[in-house]
Amino acid sequence: MRKSASRATKSGFTVKTKRASACVVVLHEIWGLVPHTRDVCKLVGKLGFAAHAPNMYAGDDDLLIPNNIQKAMEGVWELSLEERRDKAKVAEALDRKQVGEEVRETAALLYDQGFRDRLLRTVISAAEEAGSRYDRVATLGFCVGGGLSLKTAASTDALTCAVSFYGEPPNTELLRKITVPMLAIYAQNDEIINSKVPAFVGESLNIGKDLTLKTYPSTKHGFFNDSRKAVYDRGAATESWEFTRWFLNRNLRRH
Repeated sequence: MRKSASRATKSGFTVKTKRASACVVVLHEIWGLVPHTRDVCKLVGKLGFAAHAPNMYAGDDDLLIPNNIQKAMEGVWELSLEERRDKAKVAEALDRKQVGEEVRETAALLYDQGFRDRLLRTVISAAEEAGSRYDRVATLGFCVGGGLSLKTAASTDALTCAVSFYGEPPNTELLRKITVPMLAIYAQNDEIINSKVPAFVGESLNIGKDLTLKTYPSTKHGFFNDSRKAVYDRGAATESWEFTRWFLNRNLRRH
């Protein structure tokens, strides 16, 4: 096993692996750059790749903390992804829940399109920086990071491949721009995300995209995160990591 060294800064968490020729940019869940994301970086390091998890919430860390995010998510849970991008509908949903001002600010920021655009720019920058240092680069994202992983593949030529765990599928316009292999992993019981999966698969087939997709039965959104006991599924997490390892090795190893 190659030796790895990790380093945490305000801008992210990095695992450097000796003689690595490839880097995986790890994109955190809605909860932010929590310890679980660092653990994923270390798993990547054990595969022999370098890993970097950018802090996509840098500058908003005081507001975007897990407790605020949890309450904000609960406040808009009944809304679809499209409805969550409607500021009026978000405000109405939060009114019904009678949440505090800080939670309102959290929800308003999380679903603000300008904020989401900023997240994408942060990831693109991280991917292109990795591309200047390594021969091959992948994105590996979870939840909101999963959606950003695929959007990044449509937005820069720095990537060799992209992995998404229960992330929002790209729309047709973005999908047409993706030229690298994709691995998309989903939970069976994830209605909000899964409602968009059939169209994603159908369009990928129609236009000949390199898409590998796996859905894990009897699982919920976030099943890979062992710090969230309510949704964690050990069997699915173990198997999906082996699947991810295979995909990364297939695309990032020198042949």
